[in-house]
Amino acid sequence: MDPHDWGRAMALALTRLAEQIAPGGSDDIHALVVGRNLHLKISDEPGGVTITVSTLADSAD
Repeated sequence: MDPHDWGRAMALALTRLAEQIAPGGSDDIHALVVGRNLHLKISDEPGGVTITVSTLADSAD
């Protein structure tokens, strides 16, 4: 797997997280994730990997 794919996947995961926690009309996604404790989960999938980033740890861990 190309290391650039991992970078793009992480960027997409963080962007989606910021969009989910953003107050309405917020454009500064950088400020939404800076200083937060984040939980990272990487799952092996048949077509590659799935990267999940959340603000809360998965209760199954």
